[in-house]
Amino acid sequence: MMAEKGENLMGKRMLYALATMTGTAVGVSASALGLLRHQAGSLRRAFDDDVHRHYDTVTEAVSPPKDDDDDDSVALAVLGDSWLCGLEVADPTQAPPHLIARGLARMLGTTVRVQSTARPSALSEDLPAQIDEILGSAWLSRQLSDRWSEDRRFAVISIGTGDIIHPIHGTIGIPVLNQAINRLQREGRYTVFVLVCPNLGGLPGLRDPLKTSLRRTSRVLAGSQWLAALAAHAVPLTATQSLSGTTKSSLLNESGRFPSTLGYAQLSSTVLAAIAERIDAPVLVDRSLDIPEYAEGSLDALESGDDGPSPDDTEVANTGPGLDAPGSEDEAPGLDASRSEDDGPGSGDDPSSAAETTSGDGAHASTPTEAR
Repeated sequence: MMAEKGENLMGKRMLYALATMTGTAVGVSASALGLLRHQAGSLRRAFDDDVHRHYDTVTEAVSPPKDDDDDDSVALAVLGDSWLCGLEVADPTQAPPHLIARGLARMLGTTVRVQSTARPSALSEDLPAQIDEILGSAWLSRQLSDRWSEDRRFAVISIGTGDIIHPIHGTIGIPVLNQAINRLQREGRYTVFVLVCPNLGGLPGLRDPLKTSLRRTSRVLAGSQWLAALAAHAVPLTATQSLSGTTKSSLLNESGRFPSTLGYAQLSSTVLAAIAERIDAPVLVDRSLDIPEYAEGSLDALESGDDGPSPDDTEVANTGPGLDAPGSEDEAPGLDASRSEDDGPGSGDDPSSAAETTSGDGAHASTPTEAR
């Protein structure tokens, strides 16, 4: 009799313990879900407010340096969202459309006709209208060039950030990107470059659980975009690895949601480097002109056949203006590939590695619905 009472008492205690543990787990989950919704709502409102921030529309011609003009022109179209439109850049000439156009003019030795339809906080559903505007633009018409080919017509796209902050159903973002690439290639004869979605989990000020959710979904989307671009014969570029080599605060605007002037410059240099790999630049680009202390007399040295300063003399110069030489003790805490994936948009996440485990039909479907 006593044994039976002991067993019943033990069973009741176990049931009570299990019920307590279950209730605690449910409470923690509900609390985390509530926190995630609150964080996502705050970020979404700030993202929507970016629409009202200042940016410059661009439709103009950028001339090459003196004595390098071939009396012809090439076309450059810039499409997408805040990562290319030059949001909150005080000087319009420092926005990506101008920076890329100026670099192209120097590389090709010709005038660059540039037009940008990139808009702050743009979503994938906004991309078709931007494509229509570019393809219907008389400014980018092929008839304005004496000679044209895919090597003289370039389009750069950045899209996807808004699709994560405003979660969408299914895989709509990837088919829209595919269609955009195909239309630019077939109807506009453009060589297309796609700046894939950056690692949003490293944006300053984010805390878990939103931080982890954004990191995972942005990496999955970046992998899907990478595969989609390759499948459509476009050139994928990683925004994450572009934003590396300096501190987060200098790469991103003070809001933390889009690049700073320096960040835009680094993204533009990534695009120009990719274009340079696809073409044969007919003129020599004198990079020493970019470094004031080595600019004087550099062209004279080139014309005279002088090889210029020795590698030892230019060791510091090759690091670029304002950046310390590699290994310097004063080097800022960077966002290089050795950092963890949570370090920010420059943390070194490679979309191509994420793409290895991502299906080409758009793994963006895994975007968490709890962030709505």
